[in-house]
Formats: sequence, C-alpha cells, structure tokens
Amino acid sequence: MHTSRTTPSGRASAPRRGGKSVLALLAGATLMLSACASDQPSEDQPTRLRVGLVSLSTSDSLDPAKATTVGGYAIARQLFDTLVEYGTDGKVTNRLAESLEPGDSADTWTLTLKDAKWSDGEDVTADDVVYTFKRFFDEELPPANSLPFLTADGVEKVDDTTVRFNLEYPTVVLPDALTSPTMAIVPEGFDPEKPIGSGPFVLANHDPGSRVSFDANDEYFQDGQPGVDTLEFISFPDSNAMVNALVGGQIDVASSMDPSLVPVVEAGGDGYKVFNYPTSGTLTWQMNVAQKPFDDVKVRQALRLAVDRQQIIDQVYDGYATLGNDIFSPFDEGYDDGLPQRERDIEQAKSLLAEAGYPDGVDVELTAAPIQPTADRQNEVLVQQAAEAGFRITFNKVDAATYYGDAYGTYPLSLSFWGQLSIFDQAAFTIVNDAPYNATKWQDDEYNSLYEQAVRTVDDDERIDLVHQMQRIEYERGAYVVAIFVDNISAYSAKVSGYQPYPNADGPSGYNFKDMTVKE
Repeated sequence: MHTSRTTPSGRASAPRRGGKSVLALLAGATLMLSACASDQPSEDQPTRLRVGLVSLSTSDSLDPAKATTVGGYAIARQLFDTLVEYGTDGKVTNRLAESLEPGDSADTWTLTLKDAKWSDGEDVTADDVVYTFKRFFDEELPPANSLPFLTADGVEKVDDTTVRFNLEYPTVVLPDALTSPTMAIVPEGFDPEKPIGSGPFVLANHDPGSRVSFDANDEYFQDGQPGVDTLEFISFPDSNAMVNALVGGQIDVASSMDPSLVPVVEAGGDGYKVFNYPTSGTLTWQMNVAQKPFDDVKVRQALRLAVDRQQIIDQVYDGYATLGNDIFSPFDEGYDDGLPQRERDIEQAKSLLAEAGYPDGVDVELTAAPIQPTADRQNEVLVQQAAEAGFRITFNKVDAATYYGDAYGTYPLSLSFWGQLSIFDQAAFTIVNDAPYNATKWQDDEYNSLYEQAVRTVDDDERIDLVHQMQRIEYERGAYVVAIFVDNISAYSAKVSGYQPYPNADGPSGYNFKDMTVKE
C-alpha cells in the first residue's frame, strides 16, 4: 500500500530485504522527503486533502475490529487510534499509550494512557480499553486471534488511565500484536453505524465503495494535527483514471498507483512528485489445501517453482519491487535471509506434478479481484508462466465485494494482499491453525507448536531460532506463493507535504494522513 522518489529505491534486481538494509533505504527516503516539504498553509485558510484510491469497496467496514479490506484499514486509521503503532523505522512507537511496559517476567504488561478525548469530547479511559479487548474475545472478533496469550479476564483496570494485561504466559510480542488498525480502541457502547473515535478525523460522509469524507477532529490529542481541515477518499476504477485525476487537479494524492504510470506523472514537471519506498506488502497467491490439486504438497511446490519472480518484478512492477521467497514479513528481525532463494525450475515443476499424479498437467481456477493496481497483470503473468510447467490456469476475475464475500476461503487458488511487519501478526492472521483469514486452509501441527513456543520465548536469540524453524516449514510445505514484496508508489501534488515512508503495507504514508498539509 504507498509514496515519493527521485530515483527508485527498489529497482529491477534489488537484493532481497532483511532488516538493516531495508531500514537504510527508508532513512534515505525520509531525508529525500524532508528536502521537498512545502510551506505550512495559513491557519485561517481551510485546507482539504483529496486522496485517490483504487481499493475502496462496498464491503469496507466502519468497525475497525472487522476491517478486512484496504479501504477498511484506511478508514480505521483516520477515525481511531491504536495504543501503539509502527513508526517509519519499523519499530513500535506509542500512539494512545503514554507507556506500555512489561513486568519483570513479561507475563504482565502495564499500560498508561495519554490524555486523549473521544470525538464527542469525553475522555478516553481505562474503561474503554477494557471494553475494547473484552469485545474482541466476547464477540470472537478477528483481533482475538492475534492475542493467544491473553483472555478477556486478563484485561484489568487499575485506575482511570492505567490498564494491566495479565497474560496467560510471558511474551515480548504484545506490542507488535497491538499495532494493527483492527486493534484500535473504541469507546464503551461502540456503535459502528455512528462511529465515535479518538483518531485525527471524524466521519462526515460514507458512500461505500465510492467516497469517504472526513472532518478534522477538534478533540485530537496531538497538537497541530491533523494538518488539514477535511480529508476525502475518492475511489477510481483503475490507476489510469486516478493518475488522470491527479494531473487534472481533481485529487491531490494518487495512492498506491501502477508503477507503469510513473513516467506520466514525471512528465507533469515540478507540479507533481512521486514517492516510493519498500514495504512488507505482497500480492500473494493462496493455494487451498482443502481442495485438489493443492492438497498435495508436490503440486504446491511445483507452482512455486513455475514462477519467474524476477520477470514479475520487471514486467509487472517496472522494477519497483524486491524478490520474495515464499515467507512473509521481510522487515521482522526474525526474517530468515539464509533460506536459498527459490528459482524457477520448469523441469522440476513438471516432475513434481507427474509424481502427484498429473503427468499431463492440471486444470486450476484462479479467482481474484483488482485489489491492487498490479493485481490483474500479476495474475496474467502467472497464467503464462505456470502454463510452461503444466498448470492450465483459468483466471476468474471478480469485483472486490464479491471476492471478500461469503465465498472467500473456498477458492482453489486466489490472490490477496498481505504485509504485516511482524511475523507473529502475519502468522496469527493467516497461517496458524484456525487463523481467521487463512484462505489456504493449511494446518500444520509442527508449525503451530513452534509458533506457540516462539510467542512464549523471551530470549531474543532463542525466539528467532524458533521463528526460523517456522519459516523453514512454510518454505518447504506451505501454501502461499510469496513471489515479490512491493514498493509503495504514490504520486502527489507539489502542494502536499508531510509524506513519511512507513514500511508497513497499510497504504501511502502508512495511511497517516494526519501528518500531511496542503498549501493552497
């Protein structure tokens, strides 16, 4: 999901990312951005930021705990606040939390809240935090799955601004688990039909799948933010229409655009800028192991071997991506750079298909929606590449609302966008047994056992060793094809300043539009 450049930071044959080298790229992007920041607007001049997106859907939720779409995450970031978030350096930083500190054994954590208010003027209190977490568990909402070490009874109010998390076992991954927009704190008695939040904006109008309008939250606790009076999300059918609207002056930001359109923006001269930076985001193919042919690991490995990853980077992303290796979260300190980079091997793929009982190839239906500007092209390239190995793939293109509807999780092969910075967060959402968004239906008891050990392990080296074992299992018998990690590429009017390179995949500037200003 993202934003700006003078030279792209992840071109063509860029090396695979692992912690420090990627953060160095982000640091460079931050310096580049500060150099092109524009003046602040006059305080008495109302300002409006118009953001184009290709990803709004009629299924976008106003309940952050139920957000499953790109648009839902973007909306949640404006209306609500999490206790903590990832900063531009990829590390956890405070948001609503004044502090979040572990006890001596890390089986208790103490939260102290900042002095913040809801958009209706009421104070944000410990009661709201307790309510939010109890709601996760009592209503069996997806965020509960990211908190295996916590129960509803473990969330304890100490006083009006202090909450104690009494964990089932010691863990150091609690802060990472709380960064997702789905973990946003809501007030007691929360009504998603009339959402009250503590975020930088309040909802003015929501036309699902088309347009969302926000007004600045006068009660927002961070002085000087948001930097604009109104914010609008405007949906477009594709990147071409979105970029044309930018050049035509109808929007100020073209978010997460198709890389092929960078030259179009650059041709506009100094009035427009392109900002790009590497992220943990990946359009990943999901192989459903509950259905043939992907119930056989040999078929899954064959499809992985049929993919030419560098060709996808070159042809689909114009070099604005880096190589993936069928595991997630390249910014996590536990990401295993030591796994051999999987290369295309058509003969080995054919051999594996034959061993699985498909000597003459196999028919597969791929169902996907244009959830990212490059999604259709990436799928079309897969169809061509996999055919050489014997996969006869039929591409069934549907709209986003249909894709994420009741049939989600039943498709034999599908494409989704994921990009959690934390391996534990990614695993909790999409990989472990009974993960709420595990469209692959893959379950592996050994993987699950290692995950449970890892989240309980306080020692960094021991925990990373367990994570590497988890990733080895994914690499050898998992059900995701993680071919690439995308750069965030967004274009914006030179009137806009305040973009930041957030390495998570939440969207341009991490969807932190509170940081942005517009000079009219």
